[in-house]
Amino acid sequence: MTWAYAPDMGKLSPMVSALGAAQWHRCLEPHVLEGETITAFVAVRRLKPTVEGVAITNARILGFSSAAVSGSGVITIQVAADEILGAEFVGPRQVPTLTLRTVNGPRVFGQFHRDEKEFLTYFVESLHCAGVGADVAPALTRWRRQRTEAAERTRRRRAQRGRVAVYGEPMTEVQWEAIDEHAGDGDYPWMVLNAGRHGLLAAFGDRVEVRKTGWESGAAAGVHVEVLALTDITGIEYRCGALTGCLEFMTTDHPASVTGDFWPCSVQDSGHHSVMRPNVIRVPKPYYAGARAAIEALREQVGMGLSA
Repeated sequence: MTWAYAPDMGKLSPMVSALGAAQWHRCLEPHVLEGETITAFVAVRRLKPTVEGVAITNARILGFSSAAVSGSGVITIQVAADEILGAEFVGPRQVPTLTLRTVNGPRVFGQFHRDEKEFLTYFVESLHCAGVGADVAPALTRWRRQRTEAAERTRRRRAQRGRVAVYGEPMTEVQWEAIDEHAGDGDYPWMVLNAGRHGLLAAFGDRVEVRKTGWESGAAAGVHVEVLALTDITGIEYRCGALTGCLEFMTTDHPASVTGDFWPCSVQDSGHHSVMRPNVIRVPKPYYAGARAAIEALREQVGMGLSA
C-alpha cells in the first residue's frame, strides 16, 4: 500500500491534497492533546453536524470542520481508540459511510468516496488494534476529566436557567451562552428582560448587565456589555412613545440623558443620542409592561422605590 505523505501531517487519502491537509492541520493544531499526533487525513463528508474531513491520530478519530469559528466547534464528532468496538464502512443503500460502533452507541462520521475505503479501513483498524498511545494517554485522561467537569457545569447552568424569570422574547441558546460567559458558579441572574434585536437586560444579585446588539451597541463588533453595580445605580427610568421606549440606568458615570426621551435627535454624538448610550436599552412597551413588577423589585434592591 502506497499513499501520499505530507511532512508533519501524516498519510493522505487519495482524495486529500497536500495543500488541503496543510489547512486542516493548522485548523486542528490547537485542539490536539499533548503527545497526540495525526497519522492520517481522510475526506469524509456530513452535513449535520458538519464534517468535512476525518483525522486519525494515535488516540482518537476526529471529525472536523475547518469553517468553524477558531476555537469553537472545530471538532464536531470524536471517538477515542479505547471506545471503539468495531467499524462499518457501508451505510444505507450501499453508500460508503464511516460508522464507528462504540460503548456509547454508533457514531456516524459521514460519507466518503469509494476510492478511500482501503485507506480508511487500514488506519481505523490499526488504531482500534493499537489502542491509545502511551505518549498521549495521560493527556487523554485529563481531557476526559475536564470534559466531565464541563458537562456537569453545563447541567447546573441549564438547571439554573429554569429558575430565571424571563420577560419579553423567549431566550435563545446563543443568548443563554452569552450570559453564561459573564456568570460564575453560583452566580446567575434572577431576572432577564429580552428585548430581542435590541439586546437584553440581566439582573444579578449585585449588578445589572445591559447587553446591547446591532447598531445601538455603538461597537464595531455589534455587541456591547455594560456592567453596572447596584450600589452605583442612582435611578431607573423608562420613557416611551406609543409602541416602544428606552429603559435607562443612571449612575454617577452615566447621568440622565440630555434629550429626556428616547427619540434619535439631530445631533449624532452618542452623548446626545439616548439609545446609543451604554446604560440605555430600547424596550418595546409590551415587554416593559410584562416586566414592570420585576423592574420595581430591582428599584427596591437599589434602595429607590420609585415608580415609572
